[in-house]
Amino acid sequence: MHITQTLRFILLMLLLSMGQAHAQDSAVYDAKQNLWNLYYQDPETEQWVNKTYEARTAIRPMIKSSVIGNGMSFSYQYTLRNQRGAKQNISVIRIWGIPLVYTIPNLPPVTANAKTDPETEDKQQWAQLKVKRNFENSVVKAPKGWSAGLRVDEKEGQTSFVWTPGLKDTDSYGVEPGSSQSGFAVQRPELPGVARTHLQGRIAEPWGLDMLPETPFWTAKVDEIEELNYLLVPVLAPIIPVPNPYNGAELARWLKAHVQTWLKYGHINADVLNRLNRQFDVLIPALELNNKQAARAAVIAMRKECVDSNAGLSDDKAGEDDDGHDSVALSRTPLQRGAAPAVALDRVAARVLMFDLRYVMDRMDSGR
Repeated sequence: MHITQTLRFILLMLLLSMGQAHAQDSAVYDAKQNLWNLYYQDPETEQWVNKTYEARTAIRPMIKSSVIGNGMSFSYQYTLRNQRGAKQNISVIRIWGIPLVYTIPNLPPVTANAKTDPETEDKQQWAQLKVKRNFENSVVKAPKGWSAGLRVDEKEGQTSFVWTPGLKDTDSYGVEPGSSQSGFAVQRPELPGVARTHLQGRIAEPWGLDMLPETPFWTAKVDEIEELNYLLVPVLAPIIPVPNPYNGAELARWLKAHVQTWLKYGHINADVLNRLNRQFDVLIPALELNNKQAARAAVIAMRKECVDSNAGLSDDKAGEDDDGHDSVALSRTPLQRGAAPAVALDRVAARVLMFDLRYVMDRMDSGR
């Protein structure tokens, strides 16, 4: 009897250990299916569940970005194309990480106390909301069937421009494979810099990761999945403020500071960046001393870097380039980066530099 009980105990422990070995949280990406295969214990039923989550990257985006303006205000225009071969509509468009928080003019204050005078406080909140919305509408424009908005992260000091399909049944379902959509626009006084557009495809259950257990494993895994759950396409965007009152040397300093950020995202290599920095170190004091000859020589050298790295690029294409040079998604994984051709100075970055340097020279020559 004792032996039988011992055998039963051993068998039971073996079965339990087998169950524990099988019942382990896992998340495995199937690249061919573009699916994450998730295995987890449901927090409510305590049953182990197999579930799939469709990654939102089965898209093939290209973006044409352009900027025009008279020196006081600039109009940024974007046309998005989802190439043939994509499996999803593009439904989220977000130009993110603009390192500015815009001042909203004539913003009415909220002075009333919500506890002692809730009616007045409510009216003031609505009045402020209306001004914010009008400001948002003046900055970000959307094509028919889409909604546009500003997203502000005051803690990080950043603003994003966001476009999503509208909520009506007759509104857009996103940019379909093999089609394009124009009409995305931003109106701002800042000169162009390089930003990255965060793009995601349309899926049936975008909330599919919300029901996972709140454990350290799944918190880390969701962060990993979400970090890979979008594509980035570089575009021109309003980033470089024009000093008021105008100061050409200060503007050149801000432009130089922005150029330093390009290395992180692969828009420039270290050798080209070092050569540009040497020219900025000539340009800035030349502008301070109104040494036009030295300033012009530095700009010519920087423009040569832009043209040498990008065939066919010229001043007249800085604001609006040929259709054949629309931006494509950046390489994001180590495997993608290893397979991508080396970039000295990518075309969007070169266009930004040429556009902004031309503005600096125009202001210098005009004396404004």
